[in-house]
Amino acid sequence: ALRACAPPSASGPAMAKKRFCRAFQPPAQRTQISAAGLTGPDRPSEALCRCLDASNGDWEDLEPPQEGEWLEAMLDRTPDQSFKDFISSRPNVPDRVRNKIYLQPLCEPWELDAPAYPEGPWPSWSALQAAVQRFYHPLEVATLPAVPMERLRPAPKDRQNAYGRQWSASQVLDSLRPMLPKDAFCTLGVTMCDLYPREEWNFVYGLASLSGRVGVFSFVRHAPDRHELRGKPEGWAQAQLLHQAMKTSLHEIGHMFGLKHCTWYNCMMRGSNGAAVEHQPNYLHLCPVCLRKLHSTIGFDIPGHYAGMLELFQPYEEVNPLYKRDCDFLRGRPAALQEF
Repeated sequence: ALRACAPPSASGPAMAKKRFCRAFQPPAQRTQISAAGLTGPDRPSEALCRCLDASNGDWEDLEPPQEGEWLEAMLDRTPDQSFKDFISSRPNVPDRVRNKIYLQPLCEPWELDAPAYPEGPWPSWSALQAAVQRFYHPLEVATLPAVPMERLRPAPKDRQNAYGRQWSASQVLDSLRPMLPKDAFCTLGVTMCDLYPREEWNFVYGLASLSGRVGVFSFVRHAPDRHELRGKPEGWAQAQLLHQAMKTSLHEIGHMFGLKHCTWYNCMMRGSNGAAVEHQPNYLHLCPVCLRKLHSTIGFDIPGHYAGMLELFQPYEEVNPLYKRDCDFLRGRPAALQEF
């Protein structure tokens, strides 16, 4: 099955109006706890329950969406996925043969060696790969040699728009499948080229084939506009694109593990029509429900997971408030666990 992370209309995201959608209401805490499987026969060990306990309010609830936002437009196609639903779906699980995440840059090789955006065309590749490695530890993460879109075979279709050449995401997936290494759990194509899923759509942020274990996503629409740079400190633009690139990468890889769009909390796996549309920015961490899903699949030390991400994010928190929010959470959770 193909899973797209895209605006719901062919015209792309429109600016949200100040009207709330009454169709979605944030779930009650009792429902959230049940969705994480912390009660009944699915209840895990006490140590894991402590790591997933949301009773102190560390995780932010979803607010009712405004018109044009993901949950308002896609609610009927975004079913709740509890931990029990996740297990019943028989998601992809790494094994002794397929246990490596590959990143496939779709660009000229020199682009990754250039300075990080805005001096160069890309966010810091070393920081991006480190985020995937730390987030999905203990799986190994490796970068494949860069390949320009023009050299993919079979050659994907393209068309022109304001971002230059825009490429068919579904046909890029067709080109990536034969390139899948034998030990790959998944391969994710990454590009600064714009993408579209089918002719009638304006664009798509990313597209993944769960059964084919390949995906592709683009960062080009996450680059800050010129007006956003006014009054910002030095380093803000680099950190802003990097934050959005990390969020897109970690979110799309989450789909490869079978995690659907989250409706339980303001989670990294929440569906989004982009920062220009959504009134509630989400985070670079998983909610208790999604954290348990991932933990059940690959297993990891949760406090160590938080510590590794905090170390990576801290250099950017002084110049970018999005990283500051994430660092505040990552510092607070270990402290909360020590109180048990």
